Amino acid sequence: MDELPAAAAEAWLCYVAMTDSKSAHYEYLESLEVKYQNGGIRSLAETARLENLLADHNQCVNAFVAAQKSLATTDVEAHRQFVRFLSESNAQIGAPKAN
Repeated sequence: MDELPAAAAEAWLCYVAMTDSKSAHYEYLESLEVKYQNGGIRSLAETARLENLLADHNQCVNAFVAAQKSLATTDVEAHRQFVRFLSESNAQIGAPKAN
């Protein structure tokens, strides 16, 4: 995070928490899909955990949005650098794979 201004630290931490919570949710969902791909049914505990992971992720998304909006209003240049950093960091997401 050396490339980011100090003013963007909170937005960065919220971004990291958001990506971590997304990964946790998808990994658990994937494990359930694998576990029950042959017609099994999720238990109430598994459904509750999945719902909790999604709720955690939603909270992280809201915190990220709030931090980014706050940064945009308090330090326009830091926000611009933050958005550029995220864009460059995530440039490979969704990009076609080279053959």
